[in-house]
Amino acid sequence: MKPRPQLICVSGPDGAGKSSLVRQVATGLRGRGYAVATQYCYGCVVCRRLPRRIRFRFTASVGECRSIASGARTWAGRLHGWVDAAELAGTLAQATVRARLTARGRPVVVVTDRGPLDGLVKFDPEPGSGLAAVFTRMADTYQITLLLDAEPNVLAERDGEYPIDLLAKFRDRYRRWAELLPHVHLVHAAAPPAAVAAEAMGRVLRRQRTAATAEDPPPGPGDGRKHVVVSIFDDLRSPYYHGGGALLVDKVARRLADEHRVTVVTVAGRGGTETRDGVRYHRLPLGWAGPRLGQLLYHLLLPLTARRLPHDLWLESFTPPFSTSFVPLFSRSRVVGVAQSLSGVLMTRKYHLPFFLVERFGLRFYDDVVVMNEADGATVRKHAPRAVTHLIHNGVERPAVAPERIGDGDYIACLGRVDVWAKGLDLLLAAHAGGCTPMPLLLAGSGTRAEEAKLTRMLSATGADVRWLGEVTGTAKHRLLEGCAFTVLPSRSESFGIVALESMSYGKPVLHFDVPALRWMDGGGDVAVPAFDVDALGRQLRALATDAHTRRRLGGLAYRAAQRFSWERTTDQYVALVQRLLDSPGARTRTTREVEQEGAGSWQPIR
Repeated sequence: MKPRPQLICVSGPDGAGKSSLVRQVATGLRGRGYAVATQYCYGCVVCRRLPRRIRFRFTASVGECRSIASGARTWAGRLHGWVDAAELAGTLAQATVRARLTARGRPVVVVTDRGPLDGLVKFDPEPGSGLAAVFTRMADTYQITLLLDAEPNVLAERDGEYPIDLLAKFRDRYRRWAELLPHVHLVHAAAPPAAVAAEAMGRVLRRQRTAATAEDPPPGPGDGRKHVVVSIFDDLRSPYYHGGGALLVDKVARRLADEHRVTVVTVAGRGGTETRDGVRYHRLPLGWAGPRLGQLLYHLLLPLTARRLPHDLWLESFTPPFSTSFVPLFSRSRVVGVAQSLSGVLMTRKYHLPFFLVERFGLRFYDDVVVMNEADGATVRKHAPRAVTHLIHNGVERPAVAPERIGDGDYIACLGRVDVWAKGLDLLLAAHAGGCTPMPLLLAGSGTRAEEAKLTRMLSATGADVRWLGEVTGTAKHRLLEGCAFTVLPSRSESFGIVALESMSYGKPVLHFDVPALRWMDGGGDVAVPAFDVDALGRQLRALATDAHTRRRLGGLAYRAAQRFSWERTTDQYVALVQRLLDSPGARTRTTREVEQEGAGSWQPIR
């Protein structure tokens, strides 16, 4: 029986460069001995054959959003979606037959210009609906979908037909649906064409090496690859946090899945398992318990899961209130602690319980600990002197920034989880009101109901110009950061402060308290004031709000510093660490200082 043809899709908004990349991928695969057929897979016969004046009324083309059949919220839209899905299935079958006829014994590949992901974005059906299920099943037949992603201004400049707002809306829709589909890999389309093609081909070839069929095999002893487990309480779908830690785990897990079998152990309301983009997600059924009780139950359940789930290496992301779940005592393999949050001291101050003692005791059982900043590295070395610390900073998506927008804006922004005490929102509101700051303060973020209620009461009691926007994502977050004059991070404690790095990538200065975990920004366009000094914070809020020249100077420093960080660099460092530990599980790896001296961990030297 002949093997099934491999399906590769190139998707993305208008202006991303899909057709060009399809040609380059097809040429590259032909040069490697594949029989390749290309196929355009977007738009049904109705979209292509009707005159434009009629098509405007009955199609869902980009830019024609007034169409009565655009989207899947009307009977006409649903019917149109089913026609589109049927024709997509037909064109895929036609391309497969064409490739087989010219194969002559060679492996067969079909590369499609657009595909099921574009159909979901076009009609935007309700998740769980029949139309969404059909497109999702077709997406699962693809070995890989390359999603070309770029900032809206880049897309608008290349496309020349549709406005930035419309392209930004469709870009957000692509990202949202990509999270729900298997085998989707983001490719940064803003790079030069040669770099885009090289990145795309690299992802295609890695996927071909690690998957014999279009379906991801579940982790099992017969797979042949090493099994890496990553555990974290938070998740990008979590209703409580979905913070920087969850984003990091998502990036690292997807990157590790190129070379290893990867399972992410996390939490959901009903539990269960699923495989998405080559990563198996094992969700513990603890979502019903809420964030605080859920974390305690997670600490109890995680060691049992580590005992029962076979693995070659376990990455344990530390979880409040006392960080460690003591996984090394229960695992039969090597365990790496990932100190995204050394929360023991902070939780002790907040709840007046000795959580820090549990944390310090638990650190002694780890041979390797990844830290986000040198301050946490010093803490680990102090309480676990035998452990090897690995300093790996977080990364950031680097947007295209107009030079005139650096340090320029009309308001102050504060982004992050709504946790009044930990995030220092009480200190910020007092400083903003007491300093008579001439700029409005915009707060963005969400949290538990109790924390949001507490913030609402505090806002009603202040007379200052402060607005709470709730959670912002996608285009709304882009606009918030692009339009602010600077950002403020008043946290009492941070593990890294990914919001600060995101602000720097937009060329915005960052005002913060001088806490050790944030000193990685030193000299990178930041302004540090004495820890928890409300008066000093108020004075600096006013000074930055009234001094545009200083903001532009600091914004330039921040933008240049942020260029040294990228998710590719971060995930590559995790992959290198994992491979080194799997290859030599008993060998001592390099220390933080040794890595820093090679320039692999940070853009600044350790002092």
